[in-house]
Amino acid sequence: MTGILELTKPELTKSEVLYGISWEMYEEILEENWDKNSLRLTYDSGILEVEMPNWLRHEEDSRNLAALFEEISVELEIDFRRVGSTTYKKQGIHKGFEPDSGFYIQSINLIEGKTDLDFENDPPPDLTIEINRTSSSVPRMPIFAAFGVPEVWRFDGTAVKFYVLEKGVYLETKTSLALPILTSEKATEFLNNSKMMKSTIRIKSIRDWVETER
Repeated sequence: MTGILELTKPELTKSEVLYGISWEMYEEILEENWDKNSLRLTYDSGILEVEMPNWLRHEEDSRNLAALFEEISVELEIDFRRVGSTTYKKQGIHKGFEPDSGFYIQSINLIEGKTDLDFENDPPPDLTIEINRTSSSVPRMPIFAAFGVPEVWRFDGTAVKFYVLEKGVYLETKTSLALPILTSEKATEFLNNSKMMKSTIRIKSIRDWVETER
C-alpha cells in the first residue's frame, strides 16, 4: 500500500495509475483511505487510478453544477436524493468509481429509507457529475455504462456536456434526461455565471429562468 500512501503528500496533486491491483487489494485500499476526501479512486479490472485534483477550482465547479441541478429540481418539484462522491463498487464486473456528485432521481423509490447501499443489487445513481476528467488515464464512461448510470454531466473546463446511456453506449444529447428544460448550453452559461455573480443573484436568476420555461 506504500504507493497509495505516498500520494497523500501535499506536493503530489495529479494522479498515479497502478496495475495488477486485485479486487481484494482495491477494497483494502478503499478501507485504508476512506477518510481522505482529497483522493478519487477509479478501478477497472486490475487497474487503479488515484487522483488528487486541483481542489479549489475542481470543488467549486462540482458544487456549482450540482447546485444548479438541485435548484432547478426544487423549482420543478422533482424529488432527488444526493449521494455526493459515494464509492460505487461491484465485484461482479470488477469496477469501482467515485463521482464528483451523484443523484438518485427516477429510481429514488428503490433506495427509500436505506442508509447503506449494496451496489451488487441496488441501482446506480441516475445522474453523475464529472469535472475536468478529460485527461484521466482510466476511461470512466465505460465504467459508468457497465454500472448502468443513465445520465452523465461532464464539464471539461470550457463547456458542460450531457450524455445519456442508450444500449450500453453514451450518446451526447442537447437536453438533460433528468431536467428536460435544461440544455447543455444553458448549463454552461449558468455555471460560468456562478463564478461572477453573488450567490443570491445567481439563485434568483435560475428561479426566474425556470418560471419562463415551465
